[in-house]
Amino acid sequence: MFKKLIRPALLILLVSACSTTTYSRSEAPLLFEALDSEPNGYKGLIGTEAVFEISTTEVSQSLLCRAVKVASQDGTARRRYCKVKGGEWR
Repeated sequence: MFKKLIRPALLILLVSACSTTTYSRSEAPLLFEALDSEPNGYKGLIGTEAVFEISTTEVSQSLLCRAVKVASQDGTARRRYCKVKGGEWR
């Protein structure tokens, strides 16, 4: 019984690990420029391998957060980038 569950669980973990690529400003400058200034719904490219779309923006007393959908050959993932006033997106 457990052997039947282990393979699918390992496959799910492997696939989810592959789709959790994070980007830095130097790797994806257009993404970070868009996070800084573009409205929700904006779409752009991350190099030649992925497309992103800014989904939502949330504002609190201390944080600005934006949800981004990223689609690549590996699949589609959602990421949340946040920053404090004057800080860098993380």
